[in-house]
Amino acid sequence: MLKKAFVVTTAGLGALSLAGAVAAQPATNWNGPYVGVLAGAQFGSAGFALPGDTGDVLQSDHDSKTAFTWGGMAGFNITTGGVVLGLEGDVMDANNAKTVVACTTPDGCFTSAHDSFTTYNNLKQTLNGRVRARVGIARGDNLFYVAGGYSVAKTRLDLVGDCFDPANPPVPIIFTFSRSKTLSGFNIGAGVEHAIGSHLRIRAEYLYDSYGNQTYAGDGSGEWNDRLISVHDSNLRLGVNYQF
Repeated sequence: MLKKAFVVTTAGLGALSLAGAVAAQPATNWNGPYVGVLAGAQFGSAGFALPGDTGDVLQSDHDSKTAFTWGGMAGFNITTGGVVLGLEGDVMDANNAKTVVACTTPDGCFTSAHDSFTTYNNLKQTLNGRVRARVGIARGDNLFYVAGGYSVAKTRLDLVGDCFDPANPPVPIIFTFSRSKTLSGFNIGAGVEHAIGSHLRIRAEYLYDSYGNQTYAGDGSGEWNDRLISVHDSNLRLGVNYQF
């Protein structure tokens, strides 16, 4: 009986010691600078309008495209009062393009019987970047966070026009015009980051960019009119970073 009590007591003390040791383990240190890589999917959306243009009509005023996006990030975290605060920047390459078609109102599209003009409006978004603040709560090896800040995107609008003139002869004459523009807007998002060891971190996050309504100026002659385009992106991203 005494031996049994001794074994039970020893086991209990061992369990308490183990529990104490586990509890004494320091929480993940999220403080300090980090660098990493990101990749995922960008769900781009653009709405097109032709302000003041009564000669053309859009066959569709909206287009959405999904593109692979990848890039790098760098940031810095501090912990205060159990809350992790951070500042982060990233640069991504998406190569996302949205296209709609506009036609002359009286003639419609692709009319070779008499003069008609059809325009392909192709908005291409290439590089984009962000600076954002993060606020998170750490639970064990996981950091649950929300983030928001400033976004920029490099874009180019390409207009390709097909002019059908049956007198000379009934095949399209191609005209082109391009306008580049750097957009600025805001972003919001949320995600979770998981610590693997002392330095390696992996994450999954959702991010929304809004650039509002942007005017792409025409050529001033009336041949190519202004385009008003609203640009919005949703992003699902995975990341790996190294914390120093």
